[in-house]
Amino acid sequence: MATTTNTVSKPSLFQADLREVFRVFGEPSTKLRLILFLIWIGAFFLLWIFNPIKAIPYPSEVLSAFKRMWALTTEKNLVYNIYITLKLNVIGLFYATIISLIISYFSVLPALRPFNQMMQWFRYLPIVAFNLLFLAFFTIGLEMKIAMLTIGMSFFLITSMTGVIASIPKQKFELARVLNYSDWKVFYTVVFRPTLPQMIEMVAQNAAMGWIMIVSIETFNRTEGGIGAQINTYSSTNQLAEVYVYLFIIGIIAVIEDQVFVWMKRILFPYTKIAERA
Repeated sequence: MATTTNTVSKPSLFQADLREVFRVFGEPSTKLRLILFLIWIGAFFLLWIFNPIKAIPYPSEVLSAFKRMWALTTEKNLVYNIYITLKLNVIGLFYATIISLIISYFSVLPALRPFNQMMQWFRYLPIVAFNLLFLAFFTIGLEMKIAMLTIGMSFFLITSMTGVIASIPKQKFELARVLNYSDWKVFYTVVFRPTLPQMIEMVAQNAAMGWIMIVSIETFNRTEGGIGAQINTYSSTNQLAEVYVYLFIIGIIAVIEDQVFVWMKRILFPYTKIAERA
């Protein structure tokens, strides 16, 4: 008697990869992730081209505005204003990071904890609330803008960084005490060294807040120009295509900045890459 066997064909590699896209915490291949990214970019541009809101400039208008702004030789030149804002962003972020790390890490001392809490509360105040203070110590110019950005970002960074320190499990402190570590050795082995990679993540997350502040700061203080000052100028004359050029540039810089922090974390703390894979 002949027997028939039903052979079930195995799914191809592409089909198996495609299934990962619709799984919770699925892990599609790098090639498929790139395809998905390009699909979403294409969908975004299609929505932009056929958008029903006529006030939004079309891609062709933004491209034409970009060419005009690139060719300008006055203070409205695109490259010049990008340089001014990038310089402000990098210097302000650097100072804010140093100040926030010091205040956050020293919050382990009960004597300094109230000061840390006060700095966190200040994040609810708009940066313009400190204008009189800035004017008293700085002249209107780059130094004042750096001070405004540094202080404004520090309030948010201190909150995030202090949260990282507060999330350290109490068992780690107890273990260090059992091993008879001194106070400062506990601080270094339990608090400082293990949390440094997370501090880089906090800086990367709060860097976006800096770009929001920069536009407001450069609008308030327009000396030397900058992206914020130019956005305000073009908005006041209803030149929306030029405004969108700067918005796209901010987006591109933000993506690059994000990737720089990822590389920085992997170079300075290579063991975190192993932990991510695990």
